[in-house]
Amino acid sequence: MAAKSKRPVLAITLGDPSGVGPEVALQALRSPRGLPCRPLLVGDLGATRASARRLRLDVAIEPISVEEIERDGVPAGRSIALVSPPSVAPLTAAERRPGKPGLAGARVAFEAIATAVDLTKRGAVDALCTAPISKEWFARAGVARTGHTEILGKLCGASDVRMMMAVDDLRVVLATIHLPLRRVAGSLDVDGIADTIEMTAESLRRWWRIRRPRIAVAALNPHAGDGGIYGDEEARVIAPALRRARRRGIAVTGPYPADTLFSALGPPADAIVAMYHDQGLVPIKQRDVHRAVNITLGLPFVRTSPDHGTAYDLAGKGRADPSSMRAALELALELAPVHGAPSKPARGSSGRSARVRTR
Repeated sequence: MAAKSKRPVLAITLGDPSGVGPEVALQALRSPRGLPCRPLLVGDLGATRASARRLRLDVAIEPISVEEIERDGVPAGRSIALVSPPSVAPLTAAERRPGKPGLAGARVAFEAIATAVDLTKRGAVDALCTAPISKEWFARAGVARTGHTEILGKLCGASDVRMMMAVDDLRVVLATIHLPLRRVAGSLDVDGIADTIEMTAESLRRWWRIRRPRIAVAALNPHAGDGGIYGDEEARVIAPALRRARRRGIAVTGPYPADTLFSALGPPADAIVAMYHDQGLVPIKQRDVHRAVNITLGLPFVRTSPDHGTAYDLAGKGRADPSSMRAALELALELAPVHGAPSKPARGSSGRSARVRTR
């Protein structure tokens, strides 16, 4: 492989080796439009090379060790470097069959995340993009019972993380993430919502260079509670959180009924804070499910992910759409600091913001 270059290193964990992660990552990287980075795949070498053969991709995937990365960095060139998690054994052919997940594959997927985070914390990686995992198989393997957002927060020692989903000018941050719907109302509190708003504003300033971001907040109940008829969370929890955020100098409005907030009548905003998973993600996926990107707020580095799952039913068939993975890679590079590159000029909130709507 060629010598080290100044291009940023983008680590890509390949997710469940029996899912579509390896193939959408390879397809996204081999797009006709090249990416200005040094990609570093993190996962099982055999599963990744097998995916390349099935897709008939003319690409060399060369193994590299953690020690080599720490000593010499990630090389640039026509080959793609891949580091295998050192704490797990390579998968056998039976353990990496497309569409046939198992315990060994789940362990590899988890350890790939841990390896990538460790390299990022050591400064060997500039940004991280993660391919899909299976929470069910993580639980079966006993490695985790949550998703990427919570796992990354724990591995980084980040006490407070949030999930943002973005496509074009629509950005949505979730006040709660993976919770049963019956637990959402009881999980909302003033501190949590105010912190979510503040993390959203800080991320928009730091990553998108929006000087004074505008944030709109969704209500929990139909018609924003309709004066308490359909619930009191808006007056008791959400409104006090908004007042606290305003005292911190944040331009935030709401709470708005979700059915109007995400419509053509919604207020102009740089981001929306939604109260629960489906409230925020349905409009994102309606806008463009193939280009939506997941971003984790609260980490010490940029992390993105495509907006789809392992798709075991498509794995190995060459039919998985790499568009969301490509969008995730591009956004990671857009947001990540590039050493030696000039900073983008700050701008006001009137730039790329748009009235919130699903079409």
